[in-house]
This record gives sequence, structure tokens and C-alpha cells, in this order.
Amino acid sequence: MIKNAKKGLLLTGPSQESLFAAGGGTDASVARPLVLVTRGRTEFLAHCPRCKDWHRHVHLGKVTGPCGTEYELQARRTKGAA
Repeated sequence: MIKNAKKGLLLTGPSQESLFAAGGGTDASVARPLVLVTRGRTEFLAHCPRCKDWHRHVHLGKVTGPCGTEYELQARRTKGAA
């Protein structure tokens, strides 16, 4: 991670495409979400496979985005997991 005076904390790493459906398998209806911890709860940010927008969900599993697309949110593997 890099800290920028104007933009704050910048994340470096793999591109968006490798974090979600393309990186998660061959099924385009599977998303590997990023975890977002808010004040009151934990949410999951997912890149929609259809509209390519970011959607927020409160649970993993089968979800429906605001655009009407149904897809599965699966947890990402942790480093060192086999």
C-alpha cells in the first residue's frame, strides 16, 4: 500500500478482473467480494458480472444485485490456504 497526500491510502495489487468472476473460476455468475467493515456491520463489495458496477451485500451466498442480476458471492481464499 502507498499513502498519497492528496488521495489518502492507495491500494496496489491485482486488477479488478482477476479479483472477481474471471479469477474465481469459469462460471461468470460467481464473484469474489471485498470485505467492507462499516460502523454497524460487515458488508461485501462485489463487481457485478452483468452491469460491471459495484454492489454491496450483507451476506455471502446467492444474492441479487440492484440491477436484477443473480450471482453467487464466495469467500476468497486466504494466503497459504491449499
